[in-house]
Amino acid sequence: MKKNSNKKKYFTKLIGVFVLTSMSLYSCKSTPEKDTNKTVEVSEEGAFNAEMKAIDSEIETVGKLASSLNFSKEDGSNIVVRAHLNENDDILKIEEQFNDGEKKGFGTKSFYYRQGKIFATREYMEERLVGKEAKFIDRISYYDKNEKVTKTVEKRVSFEEELEGLPYHVVENFQVDPSRAKKVLDQKDEFKITFQGIIDVNALNYLIVGSPGSDGYTSAIRVDFVDPFIKKLSQNQEAYMNKEIEVVFQNITDDTGFQYQSYIQGKFIE
Repeated sequence: MKKNSNKKKYFTKLIGVFVLTSMSLYSCKSTPEKDTNKTVEVSEEGAFNAEMKAIDSEIETVGKLASSLNFSKEDGSNIVVRAHLNENDDILKIEEQFNDGEKKGFGTKSFYYRQGKIFATREYMEERLVGKEAKFIDRISYYDKNEKVTKTVEKRVSFEEELEGLPYHVVENFQVDPSRAKKVLDQKDEFKITFQGIIDVNALNYLIVGSPGSDGYTSAIRVDFVDPFIKKLSQNQEAYMNKEIEVVFQNITDDTGFQYQSYIQGKFIE
């Protein structure tokens, strides 16, 4: 079976940091690519929308999900990326949920995949630009076989509740950049996973991981039990500071609705 190089590139390190639902990303497969030479025409817009809707329905049914750590910075910005897969472990959709800080935008960017390539994106967000009124945007872009935008439609309003029921309007083609989402999934650059300390918050221990430096993002993982790896880190935190590690974790929602990341195991990357 033909391997999809993009999938292999984005997910080679994921198994070390994610707890998945009944699957391993090392078992991800890609289907043979079909001939998709046609670009998006206005008459095909409905078919693309139907395909996006079908993917969203399949995601709800299948439920195979790989979630990145929830990364944040001191300026209030944060990001988490989720990859949804079908029963054959093909990538269906990647969601980038972001908040770029108080003076910037926040929302969700969704990348829809067909045979390993993006065929549509949808952005649902609040856009904040310096000196301009904040706007709520619902924007869809359609792509050809080379992942180039052929058409973009959007709704743009001052109040979020006004979005529902409004028609989309054709606007200038807008290419949504997936590179940050890929970096989160690959744990590269500002999302690199290194040891940044163990702290105590209200009698609970948290393993802090992330990339060092002013541009680096960090993430806090709750440690409910001390295994040999955590014990080793705790005994000499300074010696292991900024060392690259892998962490397996699970997203937990308790009875009160509080969500947190729970530590399962970890190791050093040699």
